[in-house]
Amino acid sequence: MNYRCAHRWTFTKWGGALNETSDELAPPAGAEVTVRVTHCGMCHSDLHIQAGGFDMGGGKLSSLERAGTALPVTMGHEIGGEVVEVGPEAQGVKVGDRVIVYPWLGCGRCPTCERGDEHLCVRAMRNLGMQLPGGYADLVRVPHAKYLVPIGTLDPARAATFACAGITAYGAITKLDPMEADDFVAVIGCGGVGMTAVALLSATRKAKVVAIDPDPAKREAALAYGAALAFDPGAPDAARTIGKACAMNIAGAVDFVGSESSSALGVNLVRRTGQVVIVGLFGGELRMPLPLFPLKSLRLTGSYVAGLNELRELVALAQRVALPQTPIELRPMAGVNQALGDLAQGRVVGRVVLQP
Repeated sequence: MNYRCAHRWTFTKWGGALNETSDELAPPAGAEVTVRVTHCGMCHSDLHIQAGGFDMGGGKLSSLERAGTALPVTMGHEIGGEVVEVGPEAQGVKVGDRVIVYPWLGCGRCPTCERGDEHLCVRAMRNLGMQLPGGYADLVRVPHAKYLVPIGTLDPARAATFACAGITAYGAITKLDPMEADDFVAVIGCGGVGMTAVALLSATRKAKVVAIDPDPAKREAALAYGAALAFDPGAPDAARTIGKACAMNIAGAVDFVGSESSSALGVNLVRRTGQVVIVGLFGGELRMPLPLFPLKSLRLTGSYVAGLNELRELVALAQRVALPQTPIELRPMAGVNQALGDLAQGRVVGRVVLQP
């Protein structure tokens, strides 16, 4: 294979379709590493990236372009593959290693980055799949070997999804307080990330998991992957029905939708002293009576993916514990536009993983 030429699926205008392109790569310098992509997960946030921004509510749309993302864009941030080249200063990695790539890169020098939270860097974000070319390609140039996590004998398709779906779910549930066996925790939105959270919660927490999603296929899948109960949020008087079924003892709710209706549902469901963790980026505004928060002693927390250390922890957990296997659908990279369309229309259960 020619490791000097990367074949990528990119878009050249916001909202446009992806087309195959090629780009010449220089030999890796310093601690850079070239990874041959074998699997790349598809994420719902790719739809927002393709559109050029996120719904901030009130008719406002954030602009990725103003924030420093330049066209053309090669998306894909759930990258798994094989190391094929290493720079002269790259350490701890060798040609042939099977790895997943941590894609959430900051400046690498500020206090936030130095404590392992590059995904929260306020100086210079350079995420793979946004500011830097991502995994919708056959080759990816990784800026430093430290961003590679060996996967050993793990299934490479499933391991690739750890870089976003996995650590986003893992990072969110680790923000929840410890719970007892008679507690309930609600997972709102059972797409790829939410389904991963259902599986992780059922494998690592005592509390019973309540899956909430309008799609009956996703509710059924959530029950198969560890949820004790499943409900349609669009059913009449859904909040009351769910609350009664859980003995009004929902200690925490993790919202993987992040819409006005899903956030309101989470706040209404949790008991006094409960927690709501908002993860999803669907968009809109949070409109809730402010007295509700002190009267119920509620905590509202945001959670955005997670750090490199969390990715390493999740891989180690998967190597140590047999986690429930959430649905994965393998598709060819050439079908990326159809796959994005299916994702936008809610026709995906679990995660789509593309293969060059």
